[in-house]
Amino acid sequence: MKHRRYVSAADLVEEFGFTERHWTRMAAAGRVPGARQPFGPRSRWVFDLATLREWWVAAEKEGRPVWSPQPRPGRTPISRVKPPSDQPSGNDLKQLVAKVLANHPQNPIRKRAGPHS
Repeated sequence: MKHRRYVSAADLVEEFGFTERHWTRMAAAGRVPGARQPFGPRSRWVFDLATLREWWVAAEKEGRPVWSPQPRPGRTPISRVKPPSDQPSGNDLKQLVAKVLANHPQNPIRKRAGPHS
């Protein structure tokens, strides 16, 4: 029987990139071959390194992404979200924040209109 080397999500981050959370979410979704939770559903994920490497190399040779981002049902991907037109833009927002801070009563350098303002 061949000995399998299992590694943590942190080890995958070093070799393949992404984040630990990314790897565990993909494993939980059943999209990572060789991933398992050896001590039950609340235990940490471990990954069969040889199986994962084979899968990764095969995907690269075929020119397909290892996985494509899939939005959650009923949600719009952030890249497609447009800011509402009635909201201030980045520069407008900076000006608005500066104005609010300048007029705040606890601002020590606030310009006062008169002796008792």
